Amino acid sequence: MLDGGESNVVPDEASDFIKFVNESPSPFHAVESARLRLASAGYEEIKERDNWSGKLKNNGKYYFTRNRSTIVAFAIGGQYVPGNGISIIGAHTDSPCLKLKPVSKKASAGYLQVGVETYGSGLWHTWFDRDLSVAGRVMVETDKHQFEHKLIKVNRPILRIPTLAIHLDPGVSDNFKFNKETHLTPLIATATKVLTNGSDNSDKNDKNESFTPKHHPVFLDLLVKELDVK
Repeated sequence: MLDGGESNVVPDEASDFIKFVNESPSPFHAVESARLRLASAGYEEIKERDNWSGKLKNNGKYYFTRNRSTIVAFAIGGQYVPGNGISIIGAHTDSPCLKLKPVSKKASAGYLQVGVETYGSGLWHTWFDRDLSVAGRVMVETDKHQFEHKLIKVNRPILRIPTLAIHLDPGVSDNFKFNKETHLTPLIATATKVLTNGSDNSDKNDKNESFTPKHHPVFLDLLVKELDVK
C-alpha cells in the first residue's frame, strides 16, 4: 500500500495518452488519430508523390501518410537553410494483436470460429477468457464501382477465446500451455444460435459468393451493419 500524501489527480497528459490509445486499436486508427491532431495543430497535408520544390516554407508544418498506416510529420525552422541538420523521432503505429486471417472461416463442435494469426510478440495467454472485438480497415466498393477504405471499430464484445474448466485440465494453474494454431481461435457464435436467429450461414445462400469460402456470413453481416453499407 502506497501512502505519501500524493495527489490522486490524473495528469492531463496521461488522460490524453489513454484517450489516444483507446482511439487507436489498429495502425489505421492510430494514423487517423495522429492526422486529426496534426491538422488541429496547424499542420498542412501534402502528398508524397507531388513535387515539393517551392512548396515548403520556413516556419511551415507539414505531414503526409502512406497506405493510411504510416504518417510522417515535420516542421521547418524559421532560420533553416538546405544543408542544416535535422532531428528525427520515430515510433510504431502497430502493436501486438490477433490478426484476421485471409481465410478466417472455421467451425468446430457446433461453434463458428474466426481464424486469426498472431502479430508481434504478444502476451497471448492474456487473450483467453476475455471479451474481444474487431477493429481495422475495410475496403468497400461504392455505387460508382470505385473502392474506398473505411475504418471500423466495434465497441462491444463479439468474440471470445475460451479455456477448459479447471477440473478438465488440473495442471493448467501450474503451467498453461496452448497451441497458437488450434487453441487461439475466437468463437463468434454457435451454429444453433445462427439458425435460431434466421441467419443461414451456409455457403449456397450467401450473396457474396466470392467471399463465402473465406469468411462466415454472420461475421460479414456484422461488418456490413457496423459500416452501414450494402
